[in-house]
Amino acid sequence: MTQKEKEWVIKVQMLQLQSENPQLDDYYYQEYYRKLEQKQTEEELHGRRSRLESPKLVTPYIQKTEAYESVVRIEGSLGQVTVSTCFSPRRAIDAVPHGPQEQVPGAVGDQRLRTLYRIEKTYLQLLELEESQRALLPASHEQYRPQVEKLYRALKIGEQDMDEAVDEFLQVLCVRKGKALVARLLPQLPRGQAALLAIAGHLPFLVRRDTTDQALPLLFKPLDSCISCLPLDELLQVLQGLLLVPPDALERPVPVALQNQFGISLLFSLLSRGEQLVSSDCSLDRPPTNLANWMNVVVLVAQEISQMPTASLAEPLVHPKNLLSLFCHYVGKQMEPPLKDWM
Repeated sequence: MTQKEKEWVIKVQMLQLQSENPQLDDYYYQEYYRKLEQKQTEEELHGRRSRLESPKLVTPYIQKTEAYESVVRIEGSLGQVTVSTCFSPRRAIDAVPHGPQEQVPGAVGDQRLRTLYRIEKTYLQLLELEESQRALLPASHEQYRPQVEKLYRALKIGEQDMDEAVDEFLQVLCVRKGKALVARLLPQLPRGQAALLAIAGHLPFLVRRDTTDQALPLLFKPLDSCISCLPLDELLQVLQGLLLVPPDALERPVPVALQNQFGISLLFSLLSRGEQLVSSDCSLDRPPTNLANWMNVVVLVAQEISQMPTASLAEPLVHPKNLLSLFCHYVGKQMEPPLKDWM
């Protein structure tokens, strides 16, 4: 090959790597390089290495033509010749459905296809929102509110038909990619309590469906941030939903939560937040019913823990420091030795 031919081949290959939106088109490379730069910066701050510039792929910028004509019309010919160049490659068949959501999966009548389609559609909306926020434009949060509300509606939470909405939201959480999506969405949602209520109220169902994926811990960090902002009355509502035993339930939700890493972490985070609120200076202003309900919740959880073998309790993701004193205060000193050995 001549040098000109080699340059042409390299140019064609490099053109495929060119992107006007690399954060969307080349997400994994951009994230890898960002983490690599962050690691190198930390090593430089600790004096473990000198300042070195890491090699980074630089693609040549070639102006792309907007107009694209895929065929050449030759006068007097019987057909049309399809052409393609490195600037205008031959288009592949577009297999992505563009119709309304009800037309594509609904024609098959498969609920799982409907759920997967909703996850992909919501992911695209989330990427648009994150791209707008990453642009660092001098805009307030009010300009992002329409996009956030669109994401909130896509999750089907907070709608009028609550039972059907929660069921569709739970179907999203039954898919590993759906859990990862919700974990990224929760920090963007202005009303995360609805999602927290749905997750806490159906924890045994989610634990059973997560046996293979083991992806529920992805939700803990954003849910923990949501819990840290809850007032006492809303916190009690979430705890009571978690402790509620449905009439047709085969197992109690508290033992299920205590034997699952995500479940016990979520339960301990709720109890730790409640202890902070009750022991604060404004606790005297709380309604007596809230304090009574809080005491009943703590006693119930402490009794469930004392009845279970220590080996069957899951290892929580976070160990709140105020739980031991909380249980000993409401249940009694006889709870301190077993709890102290485990916590």
